Amino acid sequence: MQDSMLTNLLLNSFFILTGLLIIAVFYDVKKKVPSRLFVILISSVTILLCVVFGSKLASGVYIDLRRIPFFLASLYFGPLVSFVLMAFIIFIRMILIGDELILLVALNYFSAFLILAKLSKGFYRAKKTHKLVYSAGLCLLMSVYNIIVGYLYGAELVMLEQIGIVLIPLASMVFSIFIAEMLRKVMKARKLFIQQEKLQAVRQLAATISHEVSNPLTSSKGFLQLMRNEQDQNSQQRFLDLSLEGIDQASHVIDEYLTFANTTPDKIEHIDVEKLISGLIHMMKPIVANHGVSIKYKLLPDIYIEGQTRKFKQCVMNIMKNSIESMPSGGVLLIEMTQADNLVISIADTGSGMTAEQVHRFGEPFYTTKDEGTGLGIMAASIIVNSMKGKIQVKSELDRGTTVFLEFGEVTVITDKKRIQP
Repeated sequence: MQDSMLTNLLLNSFFILTGLLIIAVFYDVKKKVPSRLFVILISSVTILLCVVFGSKLASGVYIDLRRIPFFLASLYFGPLVSFVLMAFIIFIRMILIGDELILLVALNYFSAFLILAKLSKGFYRAKKTHKLVYSAGLCLLMSVYNIIVGYLYGAELVMLEQIGIVLIPLASMVFSIFIAEMLRKVMKARKLFIQQEKLQAVRQLAATISHEVSNPLTSSKGFLQLMRNEQDQNSQQRFLDLSLEGIDQASHVIDEYLTFANTTPDKIEHIDVEKLISGLIHMMKPIVANHGVSIKYKLLPDIYIEGQTRKFKQCVMNIMKNSIESMPSGGVLLIEMTQADNLVISIADTGSGMTAEQVHRFGEPFYTTKDEGTGLGIMAASIIVNSMKGKIQVKSELDRGTTVFLEFGEVTVITDKKRIQP
């Protein structure tokens, strides 16, 4: 009997570990947090296998590790997942084992659900030591409850079985939390490593791409030399236009790539947000007209943030252009400024929107949803906002549009323009 029980508990542990690995692999492959539905599915299968391969100790008293996947999913993914799994456990217990003591089992798991719902709010951000203490304490309470209920209903359990009911789930809970945290740490470190590797590649590219500016500058120099010796005014004007075009092209290359090489502002300026955005709206009227897009805006006056005007202008322009290009058949671009504790600039479009995976990868280098492009423009915007001690967030729904939020905590309201330092 003891050998059979040990075998079943080892199988239970194997099922739990497999479930953890499946969720970790999903996160690694999909590059996003698994959905609640996926977690419920994996946890339900694990719970079912744990119950099937459980061991009966006495009338109405069974030992298995079904509570472990229930605890893990509840603590890491919240009350909704916890409630569904609680109902599933009670249902499976009644179908596979019977309705003996089912009300007490339901009361046990419902009490655990209420505690887990409270703990799950801060569990994800808690230290590993606290996570171990919380989960071990709850597991211990449930085991003691099982022993007390078994004793009250005349279950004849020897001392070794009572110790097993307490220690085996407790050890499994601690081990599972340890493995889950280790997997989280590994996945986080791997993601950070990949991002750093990509960023390093971009920095190297920024250092080497500068040769691309030589071609337009060389052609501009040639046209200027021709213009110096040209007498015809029409030809001079044509050479001048071509020279300016080459200079603009070189300037664009520099602005696009050197953002990644230097993220620290050289000179801090007070940026008039309303004035800057109004200027961009006016400047981009030809572009929005070509796309059949209308711009609506609600801006707040006398709001200033600190940074470099040129870089912040590039940031907002990149986001606006991205929004406009997502509406090839026309639409509405809505720009709003709101201020409570922080300044929030929202740039919303009615374009094609993004999937959850695309939102998760928003701002990654060399990742773009467009047929042409490098994705560096949005990454540059993210870097600029971060360098200004702000943060950038994205909300999107496929076929319904995307909203980009730029949030800044360090905001100055100045109504007297004379107080602004040049």
